[in-house]
Amino acid sequence: MALLPHLACVAAASGALAAYRFLLIWMGSISEYTDYTAAQLGVAVAYGLAIAAWFGVEVGMFLSPRLGYGGVPSSEDAGLKGIKVASESGGEDASVLTTENESSRDSISPPEPVIFGIRSSGLAALRAAAEFSAIMGYVYLCDRTTLFAKGPKTVSPTMFWGLCAAVLTVGLCTLRLAGKKGEVVTAPLQRDQTEEWKGWMQLQFIFYHYFAEGEIYNAIRLYIAAYVWMTGFGNFSYYYIRKDFTLPRFMQMMWRLNFFVAFVCVTMNNEYMLYYIAAMHTFFTWGVFFTCWIGHQYNDNNAVCLLKIAAATGVTVLLYDVPGVFHAVFKPTAGLLGFHDPLHPEFTDSLHEWFFRSGLDHFVWIFGMLCAYSFPWYDRQLQAIEDMPSGKRALAKAAVIGSALAVGGWYVHTYFLRPKREYNKVHPYTSWIPIAVFLVLRNATASLRARYMHLFTWCGKVTLETYILQFHIWMKSTGINGSPKFLMVWLPSFWLNMAVVSAVYFVLSYRVFKITVVLRDVAVPKDNRGIFVNSVIMAVATAAFYAVGVALKG
Repeated sequence: MALLPHLACVAAASGALAAYRFLLIWMGSISEYTDYTAAQLGVAVAYGLAIAAWFGVEVGMFLSPRLGYGGVPSSEDAGLKGIKVASESGGEDASVLTTENESSRDSISPPEPVIFGIRSSGLAALRAAAEFSAIMGYVYLCDRTTLFAKGPKTVSPTMFWGLCAAVLTVGLCTLRLAGKKGEVVTAPLQRDQTEEWKGWMQLQFIFYHYFAEGEIYNAIRLYIAAYVWMTGFGNFSYYYIRKDFTLPRFMQMMWRLNFFVAFVCVTMNNEYMLYYIAAMHTFFTWGVFFTCWIGHQYNDNNAVCLLKIAAATGVTVLLYDVPGVFHAVFKPTAGLLGFHDPLHPEFTDSLHEWFFRSGLDHFVWIFGMLCAYSFPWYDRQLQAIEDMPSGKRALAKAAVIGSALAVGGWYVHTYFLRPKREYNKVHPYTSWIPIAVFLVLRNATASLRARYMHLFTWCGKVTLETYILQFHIWMKSTGINGSPKFLMVWLPSFWLNMAVVSAVYFVLSYRVFKITVVLRDVAVPKDNRGIFVNSVIMAVATAAFYAVGVALKG
C-alpha cells in the first residue's frame, strides 16, 4: 500500500471534518431553529463524512502519481492483459486474438491510483455525494437561517403574463427539429415533445407560486393532472412495449422519484406530503405497474388488457368514491402520508392532504394508460391523414382542429370557468377533456409534430427538482411544513434579484438531477442480488446515522 497518499488522504479528510464542524457551528448560530431532530443530526453527520471522504480521496489520488506511486490496472486494461497472455500461450486462435487486440495493447492506460480500496474510476460517486451534501447545506442555509432576507411576493398579473410571454418568445427562438441530425421525425408524442409539455407547464407553475397568481388556479390543477397523465402514459407504454417488469427497473424509478425528496424531508424536518407531487407520482406509478404486471403474459391480448384497465378503474372508484374506504386503506401509512399543515390547523385529519391531492387526479392516470394503449391506432390515423391527397388532407386537418377547438370551448365554458371550490368538485372527472384536446391540437400536423422548443424540453427534464427546490432556494417557506409564501431577497431590484436567484435555482436543479442519476447507478445495480445487498447496507447505514443523531441529541 502506498503509505504517503493514504496518510495525505487521512490528513485532508480530518481537515475537511474540522472545517465542516466550524461551518455547522456557524450555521447553528444563525439558524431559526435550534431544536433539531435526531434524523437531522444524523444526516448532518452523514453529509460531513461524505464531504470528508471525497476530499481525502481526491487529495490522495492527486498526490499518488506525483509521489511516484503506481496503482492497479484498470478493469479494461486487466482484461486486455489477460487476452495478451492467452495469445502468447499459442493455440489456433492466437493469431486472431493478437491481431484484434494489437491496437488495444498499444493504448493501455496508466494504472489507476487506489486509496483505501477506492479506484479513480469510482471517484465520480464520491464527488456526487459530496456535491449533493453541499447542495443540501445550501438548501438549509437559504430557508432555515437568517443569512438571506425574505420579502413579500409581488402580486401583479401584468408582470406575471409579461414574464410568461417573454419566456415563450425565448422558447420559440430555441425551436428544433425532433430526431437525429438529418432525420425528420413526425411521430406523435415523442419524448422531446412530452418533455417540452412538462417544461412550459412547470415554468408557469413556479411563476404561479412566485407571483401568487391565484387567478390561474384551475389551469394549475390541469397542469398537475397532465403530469399524472404522463405517469400513466409513459409507464404503461414502457411496460406494454418492453415487457420489463424486473426489480432493477422498478427500483430505479422509485429512486428517481424519491431520493431527493427523502433527503430534503430529513434535512428540513418537513413531512413527505409537503412535496405531494412526489407522493402522487410514486403512488400512481405503483398503480400502473400492478395493472400491467398482473397477468402480464396476456398483455398482447386486447380483451385482457382492456379488462385490466377496467379493473384498475373499478379499484380506483372503490378507493376514492366510496366513503370510508380511502381512510381504511391508508390509515396504516399515516406516518408517511400524513400531513400537519401549520397554516391550516383546522384540518385535524392527517390524511386530509393526501386524500385531497391524490383525489383530484385519481382517474387521469387511467386515461393516460388508455391513451398509451390506443397510441398505435392514433399514430395510424395521423399517418392516414398525411397520406391523403392535399385537398382532402387539408379538409381532414381542419375538421380535426375545428372539432378539438369546439370541444375545448365547450369545456372552458361549462367547467373551467367555475370558481375554485366548485371546479375542484368536477376536476377529477373532467380533466381528461382538455388533455385530449391539447394532444389533438399539438399533434394535428406533421410540421407541429416534427418540432419542439428546446428551452422547455430542457426544463421538462428537471421538473421534480425545480418543484422541490422552489420551496427553499428560490422562495422562502414559512417554516417547518410551510409553503413558500416569501421571496428570497439578495438584491433590492426585483427583476435583478429574480434573475440572479433563478440562475442559481436552475443550475442547482440540474445538478441535483445529474447527481441523482450518478448515485442511482451506484445504489441500484442491475441485478437482484446487488439490489438486496445495497438495500441492507443502506438500511444499516440509515439506522447507524439515526443512532448517532439520537446520541447527539441526548
